[in-house]
Amino acid sequence: MTETEEQKEWENGSSYESIEPEEGKAQPFLNKIAKIISIILFPLFIPMYGMILLLNMSVFSCFPKANIRLFYYIIVFFAILIPLFFYQLLAFTKVISDVRMYKKEDRVIPYIITSICFFMGSFFLYRGWMPLQIVNIATATSVAILIDAIVSKWWQISAHMTGIGALVAGIFLVGFGLHVNTTIILMISLLAAGLLASARLQLKRHTPLQLAAGFLNGYLCVLFLSRIKWDYLMKIINDLL
Repeated sequence: MTETEEQKEWENGSSYESIEPEEGKAQPFLNKIAKIISIILFPLFIPMYGMILLLNMSVFSCFPKANIRLFYYIIVFFAILIPLFFYQLLAFTKVISDVRMYKKEDRVIPYIITSICFFMGSFFLYRGWMPLQIVNIATATSVAILIDAIVSKWWQISAHMTGIGALVAGIFLVGFGLHVNTTIILMISLLAAGLLASARLQLKRHTPLQLAAGFLNGYLCVLFLSRIKWDYLMKIINDLL
């Protein structure tokens, strides 16, 4: 592929969807920085950052330490360990071509599994007496991931930006709902979103439109779907169990 053809594909949003990106040729230092940012802000790690910020707020100082430990265990288990295990299993069994999921088609099944894991984590947070507003935010995030899975069948929407978008909306809602000043944290999260978007562009993982779509998916899902009374569904599941 010539340089002109590659640039045309990039502008049309189809470049780097079916082949592994070639990194480190033109700007190795910037690519390394972009990789580090992408790893630190990996979508599966975002819920842990949100939980750390949340549980260190003064309004949670009265929570029993046993409950706080349980919340951390739930996030680590359902948001990180189980999804990562299935990513490796899918790659090992050749269901997906690569654990890094460069091809958009490889992302559908892993994202569906991640969505289920996030929903299960939300359910156990509910059973652990996490405030309903937080449970609703976590559940809305699982819906955002499911939307990513559906869209990824045809288009390479950014899951990284979905995660950071959900975090930004969650911080805003927690501050508004619990009457806590989260202005500084919100500004830092927006700065992180900007850095992450720049990193994904530097690595040529996504087009600007794919990044914007991912962010809006995470942000809007949490902003609006968290208003649904998900505790009714949680009660039904709890009764069935």
